[in-house]
Amino acid sequence: MKQFLYRHGLVLFLVVMLGRGIIGMLTVKGIQIINPGLSVQKDLGWLVMLLYAACAFLAVKWVRIDKEIGLIKPAAKEWIVWLPVLVIPLTLGLHLGFNTTWGHVPLLMIAALGVSINEEILFRGILLRAMLPFGKAVAIIVPSLLFGASHLGNIFIGGDVTFALFQFAWTFIAGMALTAMRLQNKSLLPAIGFHFILDAVEYAATGEYGVHSTQFSLGWLTIFVLLNLAFLVYALYGLMKGKNSAYIEKNAIEAK
Repeated sequence: MKQFLYRHGLVLFLVVMLGRGIIGMLTVKGIQIINPGLSVQKDLGWLVMLLYAACAFLAVKWVRIDKEIGLIKPAAKEWIVWLPVLVIPLTLGLHLGFNTTWGHVPLLMIAALGVSINEEILFRGILLRAMLPFGKAVAIIVPSLLFGASHLGNIFIGGDVTFALFQFAWTFIAGMALTAMRLQNKSLLPAIGFHFILDAVEYAATGEYGVHSTQFSLGWLTIFVLLNLAFLVYALYGLMKGKNSAYIEKNAIEAK
């Protein structure tokens, strides 16, 4: 079983996606039997995200692809290339401010960390590894499209529809940027770090676990899409300018 999942990365991705969903759902339903007033959006989001992250991490450790997908210590230069894109969470924080209680902050940070670990391992780790043999273009576009589409599910758990549609747009764009940046790095940790900072700022600004029932202005949503387009341009420029990483070369050799 382990060898089968090692060789078939797409199957591993589907198994982890399905498995974490079942575990998360059963956990929430079990808690709600005891306390029906608790919801994912307001109360249990941090726990669900923590479970998702644990499932993704344990899966790649069990299959023994954790180092292969970049769960290794990065070199200093692998952090430096991410510094310019910190303008995105900075802009987000300046625009939205801080709108939660200090007592709620630790749970929001746990949720942000869980989301960043879970989504980066899944989309810039497992799925990217599975798609690289089909070429860099496919490896950048397909996981990012699925990454964007996965956020549309927020509509069905109380999220604002307009926000969710814009969220699909910028997560698809940001997904391509994150993938391009990941292909420049041997380590996945800088991507996880950036993702954590971005989500931590968003959650602290809204007091919610990424599923927003609050309506935001179309102007602000458009600006955030444009910021992610700039991120994509920067990431693609760096990828085209730089040499292929050892990670890309290794997967290209294995595909032959």
